[in-house]
Formats: sequence, C-alpha cells, structure tokens
Amino acid sequence: MRIFTKTFWVLVVVSCLIGFSRVEMAWASDDLRQMILELKKELEEVKRENAALRREVEKLKGQTAAPAPAEALITAPSKKKHSFFTKGGYGSSPSAIDFYGFFKIDAVWQDASAVGDIYVLYVRPKDKNSSATINFRHSRFGFNFLKPYETWKLFGKMEMDFYTDSHGEDTLPWNPNHSPVRARRVFLGVEKDNWQLLAGLDWLTISQLYPHLSNFPSGTFMGNPGYRMPQIRLSRWFKVGQDTLRLQVALEKPYAFPKDNSIVMDEDPSNKTGIPGVEGRVAYESRLFGKPAMVALWGHYSQEEYAVNSGGDEKADSYSVGLEAKIPLPVARKAFLLGELWYGRNFDGYYSAGVNQGTRFYTINNNKGTKRYVTRLDKLETGEEIISVDEIDAVGGYIELEVFWSPKLVTHLGWGIDNPDNDDLSGVDGARLQQQMYYANFLYRVTKEFALGAEYMYIKADYHTSDGELNRLSGSFYYFF
Repeated sequence: MRIFTKTFWVLVVVSCLIGFSRVEMAWASDDLRQMILELKKELEEVKRENAALRREVEKLKGQTAAPAPAEALITAPSKKKHSFFTKGGYGSSPSAIDFYGFFKIDAVWQDASAVGDIYVLYVRPKDKNSSATINFRHSRFGFNFLKPYETWKLFGKMEMDFYTDSHGEDTLPWNPNHSPVRARRVFLGVEKDNWQLLAGLDWLTISQLYPHLSNFPSGTFMGNPGYRMPQIRLSRWFKVGQDTLRLQVALEKPYAFPKDNSIVMDEDPSNKTGIPGVEGRVAYESRLFGKPAMVALWGHYSQEEYAVNSGGDEKADSYSVGLEAKIPLPVARKAFLLGELWYGRNFDGYYSAGVNQGTRFYTINNNKGTKRYVTRLDKLETGEEIISVDEIDAVGGYIELEVFWSPKLVTHLGWGIDNPDNDDLSGVDGARLQQQMYYANFLYRVTKEFALGAEYMYIKADYHTSDGELNRLSGSFYYFF
C-alpha cells in the first residue's frame, strides 16, 4: 500500500511537470512567432529605405559635378558628353574636346588631261590622255574645342586633311608615301545669346551653300565660288516667329595668286593695298513642307596692287554679288532643289571663280620691244614688265537636285557653269572662255559609319581655238567617325 501510494504521487508530480513544460513551450512558441513577424516587418522597412537610397544615388550619378568654388563664378558644366578634355595649359583650366573625321579612299579614272587627276579644276584643250589613281587625300580629321561659361561660351576648331603640295606638285606626281598634312580650318570664337565672333581660317562668309560632289573642289571654277580664308567674322541672328534672320560681316585676308614665282605668299598683291577685304551675307532660314529652307544674298569687296613699268602701282578691284537658295520639294520623300547665281569681277584666286582668271595684264618686253596680254605672271619673259592691269568679269552658278531615297541612300544630280567675259580675255593665248560641269552621284550608308559612293562627271571647257572635254568616274569607300 505504501509503495502504491508513493508510486501514485510520483506519477502525479511527473505529470504536472510534463504539463507545465508543455505550457511553457507553448508560451515560448508564441513569443518566437511574434518576434519573427516583427523582424520581417523591420526587414521590409529596411528594404524600402535601401531602394529609396539607391534611387537618390542614381540621380546623383547622372548629374555633372559642380565646378570648384574658384571656378564657379565664371564657368559652367557642359551639357553633353565629350571625347576627352585638355590638361589645361598656360594657366588655363581644362576644355572639352570632340574628335571627328572620316576616311575616304577614292579610285578615279578619267579619259582626258586636266589640271588635276586626284581632283579636277579645269580641263585642258584637245588632250585625250587618260589617267587613273587611287588615293586617300580627301580623308580628314578634326578637333572641336568647347569651354562653356555661365552666360557665354568659348569654342575653337582644328581640322586637317592631306591636300597640299609635295615635291613640286605642279610638275611632279604627288607622293603618297610622304603624306603632308594641311590645315583646313583653324579658328576660335565666342558666342553669347544671338551674337557670335569668329577669328581664324574658315570657309568664306560668302557663298556658303555648296553642291554635293565627290570631286574634292565641289564645283570650283565650274559654277561654285567659295573656299577658305583667314577672317574675323561677326554674326548676329534674330528670331522671326519660328524663322531665323542671320546677318554676317567679315574682314578677310584674300589671296589673288597671280602665279608669279617671284611672289611668296606673304607678298600676295592683295596684301600690298594695306586694307583687308570685306564680305557680307544676309540669310533667311525657315521651314517649308516640314523641311528646312534657306535663301541668302551675299557679296564682297577687296583690292589688289601691282607694280607697273611707269614706276607706280596700279590697283585692281575685286567684288561680287550672289544669291543662293535651298528649297524643299513638295514630295513624299525628303528632296531639295539648291543652287546659286552670281556675278563677280576679278573673282579668281581663293574666291574660286572666273575659271581662275581674274586680271588681264598688258605687258611689254623691253628686250624685244613686243607687247602682249597675259593672265599669269609666271609666264613673263626676261625683261617683260606690266604696263596696265584690267579686271575680268564673270557670271555663273549651279543647280542641284538632292533626294534622300531612304535613311541610307542619297543621290545628287547637278549642272554648273563658270563664264568669264570673253571681251575681257581678248588677246590672251590659252584663255579659258567658259567651263561647265554635269554630275550624278550617290552615297549609300551600309551602317552609320561605313558607306560606299560613286560619281560620274562630264566637264567641258571652251577655249579660243579648241575645247576640252573630260569624262570622270570615281568610286569611294568611307569610314565616318
């Protein structure tokens, strides 16, 4: 009985202990569950905060860092990405630079002799000697410089190509293994609001609309005047509703190039007058049929000075007036009709008109007592001097149809003429009385960077005795960068 009683109480105690343990475990399980729920809630809150922080960090990464305090008063961050930045020399701070250019490899064949075979300036009379060449000289590269400030910007350009003399190009073949580099455009400028001042070597202020030709001179001596000259140009533009009225005036350094071997570049006849040339252009830019349209009126005036046998100097005036326009056509495709008309006097040299004849010189050979008319001073004989100088007038222009058949393919079809006054060339042996060009070409972009092109040109030059004609075929490979 005593053993039974003792066993009974032992079982009771054990049962109580087991019961208490289960209750305690249940309480612990509830606490743990509650704790896990709270931790999950806190974890979700942390995740939301982290996401918000990441968004803020991305915003900060997308912003350009503010300039240093010492620079903040005068400079402003650039709004675009650039190729690289300068180190900042001569006490300056770094400037942004964009590198650009293209490779252009040309294969050319032509069936007659001309002044130039890599490119053509004018055709020689009655000479059917064909030629072929493969060259890279149209390739180019350049650097655009930019320094933005708070209320204005400073900019510049250095652009080079490979068209320059090498080992007497007039008489010897140009050697591609000695590839001299030529400065095309080198200038600086400042721009504020709707004002711009540019100084350096750039395209002429006049005749800014060019025909689209693979032949490098783009219609030089065939109806399109225009080249590059050192100048100081001031531009001002006004908004007229959605349109723009642009005014430009420039002081220029013209080059007459009378082909006198005794004259070096710094002694060009245009320098001797002591005054710069002046160019001006007024352009109205608008939109027609949803495409850009433009019409402009331009002109220039400059002088040259030549020593004559009377012991004094004689001046020759140079001036021009022209009209250029680019008009979109009301068709489904993107297409334009563009061109220009002009009149000029003594409009040769770097103005690139008059079929490179601007002045007629009346000369006397003191050794022989003979007199004659010439347009090139390098043809003077020993003892020959200038008696008088007359300017040569010329008229000309071109017209072109440009059609964008697709984003990849564009074609051009055009005609141009450069027509000096025949009376002003009277008595000049070998005078070029007129030159015309007919051309058709295409450019097909295989990708945005790689393109193929081809061009056909027919050029005809009129002379006093016999004319010159040339057929020219070219194919080109391009790599734009």
